[in-house]
Amino acid sequence: MCFVSEELVVLCDGAGKVHVCCTGDRNSSQQWKVLFSNEPLENKTPFVLIDAVLHSIDSVYKLQCLCVHVIDCDAEQKDKYKSTHITVIEWITFSSGDKNTWVYERSRRLYGRRPFDYAALTKDGLALIVGAEGEFVFEYDSMKPVRDEEPMETASNEQDKKEPEYTWSQNTEEITALFTLPSGLTKADIYYTLSHDYIDFGIKNGKHLLKGQLYGDVEVETSTWTIQNQRVELNLTKVEDQVWPQIVVGDNRGEMTMDPVMIAQIHERLAGLTSDQMNPDPDEGKEKPYNSQQLEDCDVYPEDDSTLMRFDGDTHKITHKTNTGSHQFLFFAALGKDKPPALCLRHDVDGIVWQPENECKEMQSPWQHVSTFNAFGYVQASKQNRKFTVCAPDCSFAVICDIWRHAYVYRQPAAISSPLRNRKDGRQVNTVAKQQVVSLECTDHIYGVRTTAQTLFILTESVLYAVHIN
Repeated sequence: MCFVSEELVVLCDGAGKVHVCCTGDRNSSQQWKVLFSNEPLENKTPFVLIDAVLHSIDSVYKLQCLCVHVIDCDAEQKDKYKSTHITVIEWITFSSGDKNTWVYERSRRLYGRRPFDYAALTKDGLALIVGAEGEFVFEYDSMKPVRDEEPMETASNEQDKKEPEYTWSQNTEEITALFTLPSGLTKADIYYTLSHDYIDFGIKNGKHLLKGQLYGDVEVETSTWTIQNQRVELNLTKVEDQVWPQIVVGDNRGEMTMDPVMIAQIHERLAGLTSDQMNPDPDEGKEKPYNSQQLEDCDVYPEDDSTLMRFDGDTHKITHKTNTGSHQFLFFAALGKDKPPALCLRHDVDGIVWQPENECKEMQSPWQHVSTFNAFGYVQASKQNRKFTVCAPDCSFAVICDIWRHAYVYRQPAAISSPLRNRKDGRQVNTVAKQQVVSLECTDHIYGVRTTAQTLFILTESVLYAVHIN
């Protein structure tokens, strides 16, 4: 069930039928009215509704529904997907001129060889975001043919054959790029604009040498460029000591040449991974809160091909993609009605909340870091009876619900009136994070959990509980 507006809700019966209902004023006890019912999939295939959004285009209302089901693979699909089952995401579109009469308009279908952890539509109905162990691909569109993308190997091979347009190197302090210009050019023919994270450098009335978002921040005052004959040298001073894979994000025209000093530093950093000892300790002499070598099943990371992908609904192409193979999926939660659900990933022992955006500009990440739950990945891994995990819209607290009876509330660190001091090391503590346990009176199974900034709602078989949190 998805509430798509103040008066409309989309329901799925789990047996192949979707219903669009008018709820009327939800502050009163009005009976819901079924406006539209449809069996959108072939052969009355049962499915689960995972997301729905309502938007308008040229005064026509569009209702986008995201459904999921699983099918058995035939011989050809087994060879293609290397799996016996396929997870199918059905993207169904209904349209209406008055929100009362709806018609079936479009169907899109994606296949994946593994189940997904996260799937949601952007609120403008133009893109789909999927997080899964294994890629999803478009297989069908009732309005546009789906074209197979060129293999990545072909594109990379063609790129390898091209001569680099410039060379560059780096050390811990700066980036150095070298360009060869046509003969006859002078310093007056070059333009140069630089900010802490953006560069526009090139030939006047000619081509760009470098233009776009820098991989890292630079110091503008100490960054310079020089020209001698046909050779231009650009020097960018780094703000932080980190290795840059590119100067400008997405620019692969240059070839990096490694500085011998940089190579030695990298080998020094990797010494722990190539040690002849069985268990070298990179933090020798420091106490650790946990032993990373004693991981349990709940601590196992996803596969290396686990990704977070953003699909364009019309072109069927992946517009943005990031690897999440080293980060467990913890939970997702709606932080606002005008954005897709946020997702929380485990980074080391913490839970990092990422908010996908409806629109993303060129060379800009479509998901932003909005909050952190300290040590929450470690906490959730210890809850063997966990069934649901949610957080408040303002990220002031997170909740882990057991199968029955108990819910655990974890609050964000809050300032205390009088600071505390650790007796062992003398460190002053100015904030304290609290945990609270909600114990329900009944022992029924918990069927669902939702939160607002002040209240926790817990649904059991016979009772709906509202727990005041803030």
